[in-house]
Amino acid sequence: MAFFSNAGINRLAAHFSLHQFAWSISGAFFATFLLRNGMAPAGVLLCIAAVLGLRFSLRPCVLATAARIGLRRSLIVGTLLYACQILALAIASGSRACLVFYIAISALGDVFYWTCYHAFFAALGDAENRGAQLGARGLFATLASALGPGIGGVLLSNFGAWTAFTAGATIELVAIVPLLWIAEPEITLQPWRQAFTAAREGVILFSTDGLITCALVYTWDMASFLAFDQRFDILGAVLSAAGLAGALGGMVFGGFIDAGHTGRAVGLNAWVLAGLVVLKAVCIGSPAAMIATTLIGNALGGLYLPTLMTAVYNEAKASPCALRFHFATEGGWDAGGLVACLIGAAAWGAGVPPSFVLLLSLLGIAAQARLLWRRYDAHALAPSSSS
Repeated sequence: MAFFSNAGINRLAAHFSLHQFAWSISGAFFATFLLRNGMAPAGVLLCIAAVLGLRFSLRPCVLATAARIGLRRSLIVGTLLYACQILALAIASGSRACLVFYIAISALGDVFYWTCYHAFFAALGDAENRGAQLGARGLFATLASALGPGIGGVLLSNFGAWTAFTAGATIELVAIVPLLWIAEPEITLQPWRQAFTAAREGVILFSTDGLITCALVYTWDMASFLAFDQRFDILGAVLSAAGLAGALGGMVFGGFIDAGHTGRAVGLNAWVLAGLVVLKAVCIGSPAAMIATTLIGNALGGLYLPTLMTAVYNEAKASPCALRFHFATEGGWDAGGLVACLIGAAAWGAGVPPSFVLLLSLLGIAAQARLLWRRYDAHALAPSSSS
C-alpha cells in the first residue's frame, strides 16, 4: 500500500504508537485519578484550564528551542517531558504545591510535544495519501495501546499510582528510539506576519477541536467514572474496547477521504458526531447505556481525526513554515479548550447536569464542519493533488 512506502512516516508512527501506549496506561486516567483523590469535577476542569492557559504562554519556548537544536531533538525533549508529566501525576493530589508542579510540567510537555509532533507529521507526510496515513497511524497506535487502559486500570486498582505511572513513563522513554532514525526536517522560520496569515483559518479550525475535546471527552470520562462507582478497572476495560473500535473506523475512513469524497466526509462526520453527542447526553447516569454508547461512539468517531487532520496537515505542509503553522494552531486549540473548560467548570460547580456540558460541543461541531467544507473546497484535496 502506498501509505506504507514513506519510511519517515512509518518510524513516526512507531514512535506515536509507543507514546499512545504509555499515555493510555497512565496519563489517560489523569482526570479520573484526580476525581478519585477527592477533587470535584469542576476542580478537574479548572486544572485543565490552568494547563491550557500556561501552555499558551509557554509556547514561544518551542520556536526558540527548535531553531537552536532542530525539530527532531525538540520532539525528543517533548517526549522526555511527557515521561516526567506521567510520573508527576502520581503526586498531583498530594498537596497544592504538587498540583502546581504537575500543571507546570504538563503544560511544558504538551507545548513541546504536540507542536513539534504535528509539524513533523505535516512535513514528512504525503498530501495524496494523507487520509490513509492518518488512518494507519490511528490503527497502529490504537492496536499498540488497545490493552493500555485495561492494563492501567488493573495496575491502578491493585498496585497503586506509582506502579501504573512508572510503567507509563518507562514506555514513553522507549518511544524516543524510533525518533533517532528519522531525518531532520528543514525549518525555515518565516516572518510572523507571513506565517500567521497562512495559519489564520487553521487557528480557528483547531480552536473548534479544543472546544469539542474539552467539552465532550473529559466530561464523558468523568461522568463514566462516576457511573462505574469510580472503578479504574471497569473504566480501563471500556476504554480499551472503545479504542480498538475507533481505530478500525479511522482506517476505513482515511481511505474514503483520499478517494476524493471530502465533502461527503465532512457532512457525514458532522452529523454522526452530533448524533453521538446527543446520545451520550441522554445516556448519562446509566452504566450499561454508557458502555454501549462509548463503544458505538468510538467506532463511528473514527471518522473525526482523518476528516479534521487531513485538512490541517496538508495546509501546514503547503504553508511557508510548518512549525510556525502548528505553533499558531496549537494556540488556537488552547483557546477553544480553555473556553470549554471554564464554561464546564462553572456548570458543574453550579449543579448543572453534565449533559449540558456535552451539548456545548455541538457549537464546535457546527463551526468545524463549516470551516472544513470551506478549506476542502478551496484546496480541492483529491487523489490527484500533489504535495
